[in-house]
Amino acid sequence: MIALETSLRHMAWSNQKVFTYFSQVPEHIFGLRAAEGEWPVGQLLTHLMGSTEWYRYCLTGEMWTDLKPITSGAVATEYLLVMASLDQVLIDQAVLDDEDLVIVADGETIKATRSLILSQAVVHAAEHKGQIATILKQHGEHLDLDYLDVWVFMSEQNN
Repeated sequence: MIALETSLRHMAWSNQKVFTYFSQVPEHIFGLRAAEGEWPVGQLLTHLMGSTEWYRYCLTGEMWTDLKPITSGAVATEYLLVMASLDQVLIDQAVLDDEDLVIVADGETIKATRSLILSQAVVHAAEHKGQIATILKQHGEHLDLDYLDVWVFMSEQNN
């Protein structure tokens, strides 16, 4: 059975691949969307970063920041190290005891286990990468999700 820590390491690795990919695309790509009213690619990437900050907050209490929207390759490049740092916080959490956590935000109280939050982070990132790849395909662009899968990650780790 694949360990949660391995899933988080795969997520972090694939986040770096995705942000590197977007550091090299033309600026118009960040404005592509599936349909009118849907979030564009750049907003989905910004959301991916913001969500990782949210998960860090849930696990550590460290507040999130106001992220500059990802509207260009330069901003995607700028966020490579930030994303790596955020992902490392999640990876580090995977070795801690799976305890019940109480999260207070915007006047709401949320109760969740550490493993639930970490699992959600992995699934959430994968969902949005699939969404982004679909938007790109719809517009004649290509983000190869097979290149980002756990098989490739494990192969690279074993070499």
